[in-house]
Amino acid sequence: FEPGIQAYIDTIRAAVAIHPVPRNIEERRRNTERTHSVWRRPAPATIEVVNWWVGLKGREVPIRIYRHKEVSNPPIVIYLHGGGFVASSYDTHDTITWGLAEKTGAMVISVHYRRAPENPYPAATDDCYGVLQWIHKNADWLDADVGRIAVVGDSAGGCLAAALTMQVRDNGGPHLCFQALLYPGLDPIKDRPSHLHAQDPMLRADMMDYFWDCYLPGQRHTEDPIAAPIRATRFSDLPPAYIAVGEYDPLHDESVEYARFLREAGVPTEFHVVPKSIHGFLRARFISPGAEEEFESLATAIRGALGVAKVPTQS
Repeated sequence: FEPGIQAYIDTIRAAVAIHPVPRNIEERRRNTERTHSVWRRPAPATIEVVNWWVGLKGREVPIRIYRHKEVSNPPIVIYLHGGGFVASSYDTHDTITWGLAEKTGAMVISVHYRRAPENPYPAATDDCYGVLQWIHKNADWLDADVGRIAVVGDSAGGCLAAALTMQVRDNGGPHLCFQALLYPGLDPIKDRPSHLHAQDPMLRADMMDYFWDCYLPGQRHTEDPIAAPIRATRFSDLPPAYIAVGEYDPLHDESVEYARFLREAGVPTEFHVVPKSIHGFLRARFISPGAEEEFESLATAIRGALGVAKVPTQS
């Protein structure tokens, strides 16, 4: 591993046990929260942070809104967190989301969708699409430009982000300008070489099986592209894409394959493999030069896609 990534892993190992298999879903969620808290940092003074709730039919979906105080009428980035569909929240990904607001000038809306196993597919995809519709209807309240919306998702959230682009295409909107899929989990069937020979301490084979069994109980072989985007039969007419994955990530091969499908369908796609890196590497950006470089590249791509010329810097 890159020295910064190794230091990141060692720090987490010193703080929490990442090897033992949790005995139940609550223990798994608690372990995830503890793991992600190791590198948590407060948002800078330039970023306003507000927790809110989106009212959808029969439920409320928690969101966290990040806004750069010196940017008016910002574009929007919808952020869908990872966690294997079963764990994590906008708290666990706070450092990434305020970082994107800081670096892009966009209003970042982090969505805490319903999680499996209590709420299996399609609960999460329904929540994400519902929040997108709510955003589009509430431009005045948000004081943001809903004509410029990107979706960013990591890991399981990458699956949800890819699914959202297909929901938008097939349902006629609301429009998305851009999609960024960060080490996305796109296929419930884990039979590629990077799955079978993975040495990534942050994402093991038993974890991947557990996550997909919770999300798609008894349906791992589904052909539904909203559940498993890599199973789609049509990849055309999707927004321009940015895909990033670590060299040693078990999800490496499906990321490569998905980028190829998009390109073959005529979707402009920027693809990055981060050398000597692992699953979830962006959280290591404060200690890993490779992760920080990739974070800057992602922010640059988002700014370009959303037409942000310059972001005010803290004086």
